Amino acid sequence: MSFLQGICSFIAGILGVYSAVILIRIIVSWIVLLTRRNGWGSDEYGFGQEDPDHPSVLYTVDMVLGKICDPYLNLFRGVKGLRKSNIDLTPLLAFVILNLVRSILSLFSQVGRLTLWTILAIIVDGLWSSLVSFLLIVLVILLIVRLIAGSGHNPNSNNVINFIDPIIDSPVSFVYRLFFGKRKADDQKVVIASLIFYIVLYGLLKWGVSALVNFLIRL
Repeated sequence: MSFLQGICSFIAGILGVYSAVILIRIIVSWIVLLTRRNGWGSDEYGFGQEDPDHPSVLYTVDMVLGKICDPYLNLFRGVKGLRKSNIDLTPLLAFVILNLVRSILSLFSQVGRLTLWTILAIIVDGLWSSLVSFLLIVLVILLIVRLIAGSGHNPNSNNVINFIDPIIDSPVSFVYRLFFGKRKADDQKVVIASLIFYIVLYGLLKWGVSALVNFLIRL
């Protein structure tokens, strides 16, 4: 490995860690948004209020992650067309671009050259790591939360369900049609089936993309 390849590998590693931190930042910000909408307080739920003198653990984590990630995420705040109602998709764009750069550096550190096949491998790996895998991970997390909320007896579980269901409706409906057809099924069973399906799908796609990328960079 040349000196340049070593530098690219080092930077790619740092960007990989930073991408993971950004993913955590996005998820935590969604949880904070959920607590704000439902007015959940610290005494019962441990989430706390945005009191600067006595911040809860959740808001402390949110503030710390914000200081680390927001200088980069704010570069994309002005992008039009990615804000719909209360949903801000600009962090997703920032995440995609960061992972595309990481993919380029990572693959270059492996092969030490850029060919047509290497560029194609970079595109495939970048789309997987920065978009498809991200969406699948978020979907799995939402399904786990939905499963927990659906099995609980807390009166505010309905708030969580009402918040999550519109987001996961399409992928869950797909699983319902695939495995249950026209038969009636309990909501929890459908959620469990969806969770298993998308975890297996994630594993298969990860293996397939890895095999395809390795094949392309060897051409």
